[in-house]
Amino acid sequence: MTLISFSRDKFIPSEEVSLSIKSNFLSIVRGYQVFTFFKTVNNGNPVFLDDHINRVFSNANDMKMKISHSKEEIKLLVLETLEKNDFSECECNIMILLAGTTPYDNSGLISSSFVDLFIITSPIKVYPPDSYEKGISLGLYEYERIDAEIKTPYTYYGGVKAQQAHVQNGKYDEVLFTSKNNILEGTTFSFFAIKNNKVITPKADGRILGSVTRKNLIKIMQEHQIDCIEEPISVEDIDNFSEAFIASANRDIIPVVSIDNHTIGDGKVGLIYKRLISLYQKEILKNTV
Repeated sequence: MTLISFSRDKFIPSEEVSLSIKSNFLSIVRGYQVFTFFKTVNNGNPVFLDDHINRVFSNANDMKMKISHSKEEIKLLVLETLEKNDFSECECNIMILLAGTTPYDNSGLISSSFVDLFIITSPIKVYPPDSYEKGISLGLYEYERIDAEIKTPYTYYGGVKAQQAHVQNGKYDEVLFTSKNNILEGTTFSFFAIKNNKVITPKADGRILGSVTRKNLIKIMQEHQIDCIEEPISVEDIDNFSEAFIASANRDIIPVVSIDNHTIGDGKVGLIYKRLISLYQKEILKNTV
């Protein structure tokens, strides 16, 4: 299946999208770019599109980027990009990327130019059904991302190291970051645990990504009177979890049955998770354009 993307100022096949070392030096060499990543459902409908556009603009403002498009213009371009694709066989992932261009200073660090806009479609990533039915294992890795609220390449270096240490060798399925004995977030996902029949998740206080999926999952719980609190989670508390799960834009919600070789609850997928995944699936079908 050939997918179509938007690249700077035109629509082209996704496999032809590229950044140039010369014209996108700041993005490629300096990591001066921000992006957001989400998926389509129900024949090409983007999930939580407005939230993702708001987040990427907020990140761009934090990075002092100059954007030539408004939020509404980017939204229309996303929808136009999707209209050019065929979803009769499968859905897709979408990345909105704002990429830095050419620096003008002697150090090669500053640009006064508008960033380049890319709306890149790719085949949807499908996680193994067993992950949702039987749960996954998580390892722990001591690392706290700098500028964690910004979704940009340079904040993912620790994730690469964590995956190499714990996942590449098959020891665990995914990895959680810890700092000062507290659980923060996963390499590419948010973390939730259930203790005393309450869902707990670390605060979005600048130390973790302000995940769009996390935000909407908390909203769902509030609407359905499921107790959820944002507070620090100690590593020592793992043995007291009755359930745990991770959440991200492309995974939805996946149950966790083991953390650092400690069995969570009875080692099986729990009732709160089962209720939440059902509510979340209904919500993403409702919250599409």
